[in-house]
Amino acid sequence: CRLSFKLSYYNEYKSYLRLLVMASEADTKKLQIQLARYFLFADKKNIPIKRQDIVKNVLKDQSKLLPKVLEGARQFLLDSFNFTIEEIDHNKNKCYMLRNNLDKSEVQALTTPAHQIPQLGLLLVLLSLIHMADNVLDESDLWENLRIFGIERAQSHIDFGDVEKLINEYCKQMFIEKCKVMSTKGQTIQFKWGARAYKEIRMMDVLRFCASIYDVDVEIWKKQFSRHLGAPENAT
Repeated sequence: CRLSFKLSYYNEYKSYLRLLVMASEADTKKLQIQLARYFLFADKKNIPIKRQDIVKNVLKDQSKLLPKVLEGARQFLLDSFNFTIEEIDHNKNKCYMLRNNLDKSEVQALTTPAHQIPQLGLLLVLLSLIHMADNVLDESDLWENLRIFGIERAQSHIDFGDVEKLINEYCKQMFIEKCKVMSTKGQTIQFKWGARAYKEIRMMDVLRFCASIYDVDVEIWKKQFSRHLGAPENAT
């Protein structure tokens, strides 16, 4: 009788554990879907997601599940929408963003509202100026160069609107990095390519854009061209 009782108890305990595992897997699957939706919502704002944002808004007190939930969301977005979750480093913090695996020209044609096209053109101008300055451009030099394109700091542009506000938005989106540095002139602000620009912008396209503006051959800029030849594959 004792053996029968122990076997019965053991079988009930196994069933209980199996239910716990099934509930845990269901909860994890639910979190994976919630995280995928969170990525899609954040992508509308075009701002990368910080790891702490995922914990705060999705995982709550289940932060230990991040690797498994993130992997499940990654697979769901790839299978359902052909999106890839890209990981980037920003100020020593892990951030994530969605990247569409369609051809870039197709993506822009399908997803870029008409009123945002001029802003994308301005981003290319800014990245080109920074790139041609060997990826470090002082704020004063930036505005001096933008004046050539008819863009004044204190004036609203007919196509771009408030350009200074737009530049700050590009910094939030991590296309451009804004740094405060000390120099002999005191504290100055410098602009560099952001982590996201290296992921999404092709350096050769930037060089071709510069060449078209100045009506010259790309190879005239030896230093920048050499850097392009040695650039990572995803930036070419």
